[in-house]
Amino acid sequence: MEVLALGAVGGALALSAWLKERRRARRRNLRGACAACGSAWSEVGPEDPYLIHGRLVCDGCAARARRRMPWQFGALTGAAVFASGMIAVGEGLVAEILFPAVTTLAMTLAVVHRMKSANRKAARRIATGEFPDIDGLRATRGAALPAARLVD
Repeated sequence: MEVLALGAVGGALALSAWLKERRRARRRNLRGACAACGSAWSEVGPEDPYLIHGRLVCDGCAARARRRMPWQFGALTGAAVFASGMIAVGEGLVAEILFPAVTTLAMTLAVVHRMKSANRKAARRIATGEFPDIDGLRATRGAALPAARLVD
């Protein structure tokens, strides 16, 4: 029961942190800056921006995100193993050991799907000229629209 309560609190905290970060990234893009580091597009160089979670980021931030991704998935796996171990010590049932592993896998797949769909949606909106965050980029770099690259 304690593991379930810890999971609920951890999930709520993670969701609130994600929503706060998303709002901050959106404000930065609208201001004409990288969503991750806040550097103005005129300062980061001539490279086209990348799309991460549907937000425009500079080349340096995209490279850091690619390097961090294996560590983030490793931490998620470690949390699932820890939760499985906590349940196994308390109950010892195979179904209760597999439950955290299966739910963690499902959550990971859902997060990856959400990221990919946000990137695809943003790329479509950039191509059609409907992406509001691109206006800040236009203001600092001129009228030419960049071809935002997707980070996979």
